[in-house]
Amino acid sequence: MTNKVRWAVVGTSDFALDWLARGIKLGRNSALAAVVSRDPVRAATAAQRVGAPHSFTSIEAIDTNLVDGVFLSVPNTEHESMTVAAAKRGLHVICEKPMAPTVEECQRMIDAARHNHVLLAVAHCMEWTSAVVKTRALLAEESIGTVLHAVIRMSSNSPPTPGGAWRQDDPLAVGGGPLYDLGVHALDTITRLLGPVDRVSALIERRLYSYAAEDTSTLLLRFNSGAHGIMQSHFTCPQNSFEIQGTKGRIWSNEWLGREIAGDLHLQQGDQITNFPLAVTNVYVPQIEHISDCVLSGQPTIISGERGMANIAIIRAAIASARSGQAVIL
Repeated sequence: MTNKVRWAVVGTSDFALDWLARGIKLGRNSALAAVVSRDPVRAATAAQRVGAPHSFTSIEAIDTNLVDGVFLSVPNTEHESMTVAAAKRGLHVICEKPMAPTVEECQRMIDAARHNHVLLAVAHCMEWTSAVVKTRALLAEESIGTVLHAVIRMSSNSPPTPGGAWRQDDPLAVGGGPLYDLGVHALDTITRLLGPVDRVSALIERRLYSYAAEDTSTLLLRFNSGAHGIMQSHFTCPQNSFEIQGTKGRIWSNEWLGREIAGDLHLQQGDQITNFPLAVTNVYVPQIEHISDCVLSGQPTIISGERGMANIAIIRAAIASARSGQAVIL
């Protein structure tokens, strides 16, 4: 392997080509080697569009002399099978979030990567937004003292898509709806900041739209630390904020998540308010650079399969709670 990891993007959506492929090309230690699609014409056209030198029609067809790893941007129900197939061929895997619809699928993905000695990362790219990075530093400095409670929201208005869309048409049980699509970003972020969750209560309902997936989710969380949390993720309205309250102050943001944003962040300590200047970050560039560094060095990734699975465990607990009306202990 050279000083650059050669990645194949699996999937030809605009997101895969305009953001993931672009991030790989911009990375200092990554190279875009190929695009993969079942349709050979679509694969070749997409490869030409993003400047990838090769195209393939399946994981099994990838020439491993030309490609070191795959970045999966496919429906949630295909994550496990494609991860296992890639791992068996000795290819490193970055899997788009959410990792998989169930904890059992996540575990099989982890086992396949471990057995075949390849790296498995889950693309929780909001690890690198400027607001989250700065908040992590403020909490490490105990700027607001002991955390008491937090609220985090990530939602969008997603009316029914003409012709259908799998995030709307797939039922909750197989990864449809806002909880898997957007809520997993919020869950990953708040647990990265405040630590693991040990108890979940949830309401997951169909509030506005009539597609198969429920469009509204609200979770009540208790963290291992004793702090309380609320996570909201809906397909009915735009939301993009968090607030963390501590014994000595609070931290909040009105724009923490985005593909290429600066966002905003504020700290209140007593009567003093600090508004932090933040840099614009394309989150896909530091993400691919971190993962490629891990491949080259053999070090573990911070966005590991275990981290991805922990998020799915919270989601599955939330689903169980919403169906039973009872809190679920993790």
